[in-house]
Amino acid sequence: MNPKIAVTYLCILGAMMLLLAVLPFQHAISAVDRLLVFLSALLFTLLVWLSTQLIGTGQKVESVIFTALFLLFFYPGIGNFLSCDVEAVVSLSSQCIVPFFIGQYNRVSQRHFQWIYVLMLLMGIFCSYTHDGITIPLCAGFLWLSFLNRDRFFRTACWPMVIGFVIGTGLSILKAHRTGVSSVPSNLAGTISQTSTALQILWDTKIFLLSVGLTAWLSVSRWGRQMLIANFREHTLLACCAMFSYCTLPFAPLGLDNAVTGVCFFCMMWVLILTKALTQKFIYDRRLKTTTIH
Repeated sequence: MNPKIAVTYLCILGAMMLLLAVLPFQHAISAVDRLLVFLSALLFTLLVWLSTQLIGTGQKVESVIFTALFLLFFYPGIGNFLSCDVEAVVSLSSQCIVPFFIGQYNRVSQRHFQWIYVLMLLMGIFCSYTHDGITIPLCAGFLWLSFLNRDRFFRTACWPMVIGFVIGTGLSILKAHRTGVSSVPSNLAGTISQTSTALQILWDTKIFLLSVGLTAWLSVSRWGRQMLIANFREHTLLACCAMFSYCTLPFAPLGLDNAVTGVCFFCMMWVLILTKALTQKFIYDRRLKTTTIH
């Protein structure tokens, strides 16, 4: 890793530790509180690193800083993370698995990992069971791509986690049905009403408007459509998950709030992808052309 990039991550870790030490605690910080602050800041820094690796924004210091600030302001459930308690640490630890899992999905396994497959299976179950908001669209995305690549599915590195994710998603749906959290409407009128309510909630979220507006802006020009198609092909899984997250809104089998959270999560990732592409086109490429001319 570039030394400047490493220092940037250390600065993010230090800044988050300072932020978490000031915001949640209005009293003397005990040893347990210090541990929670350190773990929360460390996991957030890990989440930033995994996101930059997934999106491809980890090569520049300014890109890493932008990604960290973007996640801090737009990541669904970040307010719970700032509470800095045990529940926030557990939630953030499971959230870190998501970008890791997505990034590893298409890797081809060169050998059998044997007992590690059991750990990967358990990670998939844990990740899906603790992510009510994104588990269904992500599971649908995994299943769709697995079907398309069914001839090489068991040669990929993460096939046990895909199976674990399916199991965890099934358990989440069963739990929501038993506890009455599920918001599946019983008729067409209820479906239309629930969809309208979900869209009204999403309309009030900045990340949804930013995602829709940015995509619409790019789609009206030829170079923009080419950029959208190129990023869809490069990040097919995330793009499919974004589309599947919209499909869950009329039914919301895990609850309407969770369905909205899922849409916001994948909208956030999509905006990061498009922002990187636009930055590459209008800043870095232009600098390269200017340097070449001189």
